[in-house]
Amino acid sequence: MKKSFLILCSLLLTISYISANSRLTAYLTYSTFNVPGKTPYIETYLSVIGNSVKFVKNVSDKYQGVIAISISFTQNGEIKNGQKYTLNSPETADTSLGFPNFIDQQRYTLTNGSYIMEVSIADKNNLSDKPFTTKVPITISYSDDRIIISDVELLESYTKSVTPNILTKSGYDLVPYVSTFYPENANKLKFYTEIYNAKKIIGEEQKLVLSYFIESYEKRVKMGDYSAFSKQTSNDVNILLSEFDITKLPSGNYNLVVEVRDKENKIQAEQKLFFQRKNAKGLLSYEDLKSVNVKNTFVTSYTNIDTLLDYIRCIRPISNFSEIQYGENQLKERNLEIMQQFFYNFWKSRNEKEPQLAWLEYYKEVMKVNKEFGTYGLKGYDTDRGRVYLQYGSPDQRTKMDREPSAYPYEIWEYYRLYDKSLAVTYPENKQSNKKFVFYNPDLVTNKYILIHSTAQGEINNTRWELLLHKRDTQSNDFDIEKAPSHYGGTADENFRSPR
Repeated sequence: MKKSFLILCSLLLTISYISANSRLTAYLTYSTFNVPGKTPYIETYLSVIGNSVKFVKNVSDKYQGVIAISISFTQNGEIKNGQKYTLNSPETADTSLGFPNFIDQQRYTLTNGSYIMEVSIADKNNLSDKPFTTKVPITISYSDDRIIISDVELLESYTKSVTPNILTKSGYDLVPYVSTFYPENANKLKFYTEIYNAKKIIGEEQKLVLSYFIESYEKRVKMGDYSAFSKQTSNDVNILLSEFDITKLPSGNYNLVVEVRDKENKIQAEQKLFFQRKNAKGLLSYEDLKSVNVKNTFVTSYTNIDTLLDYIRCIRPISNFSEIQYGENQLKERNLEIMQQFFYNFWKSRNEKEPQLAWLEYYKEVMKVNKEFGTYGLKGYDTDRGRVYLQYGSPDQRTKMDREPSAYPYEIWEYYRLYDKSLAVTYPENKQSNKKFVFYNPDLVTNKYILIHSTAQGEINNTRWELLLHKRDTQSNDFDIEKAPSHYGGTADENFRSPR
């Protein structure tokens, strides 16, 4: 899987600093690929921020930065590949115009196996910048007996290749996008990946579909406007080079997903790449809400700020990401007019003709939840059971166990058909089948049951949930153990498999 690093004179996963006294800033990512019949390889992509580098005059009387880089791949203490080299920035004659960013790409052949990638980087013109070294585990695993998708390489741009070079793959010059973060000014998500062994596994001249889409990271739900496919014929290597316009993709965490499906629509292989998006344009804006006319609507009767705040809190279980963010802001600002506009707009987006009816029907469920699941200092809609009930509806099966020997009180809920109301606006067709939730009450006093396991997408998934139920009598630090030992009268596993 491709990983991204930020080097601020330190190289660690995500964001870190190479040294407290250094100012060098660079990004490093990598991807692995295969060459059928030959040795796999790993590509490293390094992007250096020009204004973080010390530029000095060179022999051409122009300013230039020089970076010292060392990359090695070791296995069982033995270096299998790597190199030491210097990376020169583009030259510039006028430093008042700023310093250009620059990119470096390298390839290293490596056989299947686990490695330690050791990277060292330093600014050669900055004497106070001592090289910093870090180690990152790398795994390469390509097989001939199944269809495999390479890592997904994110791209800054791509063009047809005229003269083959280090950036060339499959007839294209691919300029890497050396990050997994897309800021507001980035409107395109471009990518490249390779599919191996399709001809061998499903046969020569067979049809296959390369399906690709963006899904939410937390709930694994496909974003409706970001989905496409490419019909191809099986080959030793199939390629996918494509892009999405993400101008309207809201801020959030996402996966870029690539699937290979055969003519029977069966998934033969899948690859995912995590990325983040920051995009205020995709969120509810203050100006947009100011234009919402609430005159002569039901919300004008809600003039008590505390009451309206409670109403906004109770719709959180069925709110999408941007609505939650905006709703939280209203809890802080306490602006009655904007709160009314936000609340009315929320329900109008659910039922344009009768927003008040939609709200009143939902509020009946809130009152049920508050009565059944509320506890000391906590309203029902703020509890785990209350949130799940409001977000997904009433369960089809609900098993309550208050006095099972050696176990905390617990409940198991089962849904034959699951519909996530928080996705109703952005993804109205979302469906799941046969999903379960496990709650337990470890304090034995309040009515606050905690969700500890679920099979639903985007919910907590803990295969050791039975150990939590029996934690009073069963202690284990062995993370290979998932099931609790048999207890007299213990029925948790049976209840989970067949709720009643």
